Amino acid sequence: MMAAKWAPDSWTSHEARQLPNYPDAAALAAATKQLTSYPPLVFAGEARNLTTDLARVVEGKAFLLQGGDCAESFAEFHPNNIRD
Repeated sequence: MMAAKWAPDSWTSHEARQLPNYPDAAALAAATKQLTSYPPLVFAGEARNLTTDLARVVEGKAFLLQGGDCAESFAEFHPNNIRD
């Protein structure tokens, strides 16, 4: 469930899972401070559009294709590979 009021550091109040250990707290704080000076990677309008698009997927009116570092290439996209 989303927090009623969002803040840039609101993520820090949630449990961190699969988070690397940062032994140098000062370096982590410096990096975090530097990142706060950068523009957002995702803008509010894009997030709202994604929410709308995902709702269409749930309704069966759209298709979701998800990729990432461990995604297979399209060359490997074959019914036999999916089945196996």
